[in-house]
Amino acid sequence: MNNSNQIILSSVLYWFSQKKWFVFSILIGIILLNLTTPVGLSIAAYHSLIILIMTFILVMTEPIPFPAIALLALVLQVILGVVSTEELSSTLMNDAVIFVMGSLMFAIAIIHQGLDIRLAEIILKIFGKSKRMLIAGLMLISSILSSFLGEHTVIALMLPIGLSMIKNLDTSNNDSKNAILLVLFSIAYGTIIGSIGTPSGGARNVIMINYLQEFSDIRIDYWNWIEHAYPILFVQLIVAYIVLQFAFPSTLKNIKLSGYKRDIKKRSIQENMSNLFALVIVLLVILSWFLLNEKFGLGIIAVSGALIFMLFGMINWETINKNTNWGVILLFASTISLGIQINETGASGWLVEKFNFLLAEFFAGSENMSWTFMAIISGITANFFTSSATVSLLGPMAIQLQPNDITFALSSAIASSFSFLTVISSPAAMIIYSTGLVNTKVFFRVGIMMFLSSILILYFMSKFYWIHL
Repeated sequence: MNNSNQIILSSVLYWFSQKKWFVFSILIGIILLNLTTPVGLSIAAYHSLIILIMTFILVMTEPIPFPAIALLALVLQVILGVVSTEELSSTLMNDAVIFVMGSLMFAIAIIHQGLDIRLAEIILKIFGKSKRMLIAGLMLISSILSSFLGEHTVIALMLPIGLSMIKNLDTSNNDSKNAILLVLFSIAYGTIIGSIGTPSGGARNVIMINYLQEFSDIRIDYWNWIEHAYPILFVQLIVAYIVLQFAFPSTLKNIKLSGYKRDIKKRSIQENMSNLFALVIVLLVILSWFLLNEKFGLGIIAVSGALIFMLFGMINWETINKNTNWGVILLFASTISLGIQINETGASGWLVEKFNFLLAEFFAGSENMSWTFMAIISGITANFFTSSATVSLLGPMAIQLQPNDITFALSSAIASSFSFLTVISSPAAMIIYSTGLVNTKVFFRVGIMMFLSSILILYFMSKFYWIHL
């Protein structure tokens, strides 16, 4: 009996040692629930912020899998009376969630066809002379495409290319893992950085332009935005290249597709025709994203691309189902749902009011401190919610700080794109995490260097470059 008790006690202690942050988040939630609801907040709004704090702790420490965190956030919204089951259901499926699901399926279909190898050939011919040129090329191509087509579109297109390179990488080298991470992070960082380049690079950019028109006398058009943002984009790319080389040193002089030419020669005429048809589907989907996204939404177009592959027998459902990371989709849906409830319950408006008070109280006499606070808050918030939700929440506050100056508003929007800290911060981050080759600790370790350097780049550009525009 004593032995049984010792075994049980040891098991309980081991569980607590592994799940201490989960227990801590629950205790924090219980303590906050028993405190008096802050003045100006409804109970539902207060409870939504408690769930936000708990989610923040769990995402940072990951004591339980991300899908479990997503499910917990959904369950707590209903149990704590933030939203009804019916209302919760309506927030779980929207265009952004459908797009993440569709783009993952679409990428799987492209890889299954082998089209990614052919697309990679073009990149390798131009940039494949050395590892350094290839990494720079992946970042440059990803960023330029992302600035015009949007982060969602480009990560869906570029990830299969990166995976084909990884799949054919010579893993006999001891530091081949670093080479794998170099490929993935170069695509992800290029895509994330590029999204600031133009208004069409991200919904956050369009939201801020509309806010400026509504809440101030400032008007900024497509080309004005490019003038402000593209120099920042190029400097960020240079810094990101240096950071990645430092974070993932590799002795590999080149990253080649081993057996590439042999694989191409083996293809029959029927396989070549199939590849050509697959290329047509990809081009149609990209063109539709560019021309028809306002009418149909990015998500439906992405799902349609995967559907076409299945309808023509180019891939079966079992293959898609087996290779799709449903946990990432669930986490993204849960995060968006919680963000919607924070806005709908009035919690977001209350936060804006408190932020404005804090800024007026402590930073009213220092424009630099006010800017720094706004930029960092925008960047950190965007790493736990979508950048669009962050700009929707903090955009009016940024404009109010300097109504006749574009600096604060534009800085807030651009800082919200610095999604380098968490894997739930952007589609690019979540999709490379879904490969299973990137963990949260590595993403944060490298991301903190990129986040801080990006804030500095944004500051110097806003102070010494924007004043001349």
